[in-house]
Amino acid sequence: MALRSEKAFDKGNEIGQLNTGDLVEVTNRKDATYWYAYVPRLDKSGYLDKNYIQIAENATASNDSWTVKVKKGYLALRSTAAYNDSNEIGRLNTGDTVLVKDSSDSTYWYVYAPGLDKSGYVDNRYIYNSGLWTVKVETGYLALRNKAAYNESNEIGQLNTGDTVQVKDTSNDQYWYVYVPQLDKTGYVDRNYLTGGSGTTTPSMTVKVESGYLALRSAKAYDKDNEIAQLNNGDTVEVIEKKDSTYWYVYVPKLGKEGYVDKNYLK
Repeated sequence: MALRSEKAFDKGNEIGQLNTGDLVEVTNRKDATYWYAYVPRLDKSGYLDKNYIQIAENATASNDSWTVKVKKGYLALRSTAAYNDSNEIGRLNTGDTVLVKDSSDSTYWYVYAPGLDKSGYVDNRYIYNSGLWTVKVETGYLALRNKAAYNESNEIGQLNTGDTVQVKDTSNDQYWYVYVPQLDKTGYVDRNYLTGGSGTTTPSMTVKVESGYLALRSAKAYDKDNEIAQLNNGDTVEVIEKKDSTYWYVYVPKLGKEGYVDKNYLK
């Protein structure tokens, strides 16, 4: 069976050949005849005649849905796993969804972007899943490290009980690769001091102000100098951390920004 670059039978658009028993991951079924799929054996994506595909009853879904989040600009979809002006093949904005196909690289993951109907590489520091894990230590702190090993020289941050992290890679038996929102850093932490997981979701709350606006701040204090954005009545925020009695750390989807807000104006 031919893997094609376009939704049509043409000798000129054949980009690969599949045999009986080969597995594919279907990512788009909108067309009546040609489905868009990823072929792991070839490491290619393209169109296949759906009449020659049989759905495996016991197959488990390998596509993992993640959401793009950038503070400004866009996230580039690239043709190769590297930063280069010439390999940009698409642009993703905050809120766009991608399906992760290969997360073996430490920085660039291979994804399918349904909104663009394209596959390529993105910097994994700017995509997130919905699961949050919480730090739990009896004493002291949990170190964030730049390598998956215990060493005093590789410590790049300190996490306390109650802090939340986004887990990005669980391939190591002890050290998981995470993103820490309040530090805006990625690194490795000892998984034995994390609790929660995919069942822990980010609580969504709504801004409620009688007049004026609610300030999004860079620090947990009222100060004109730390105001980084303005939120209006009805705006939605995702609460990431609420240990402080007054100022909660939140993510604002419409702005693509994180910061502190006075919790008394959230409902």
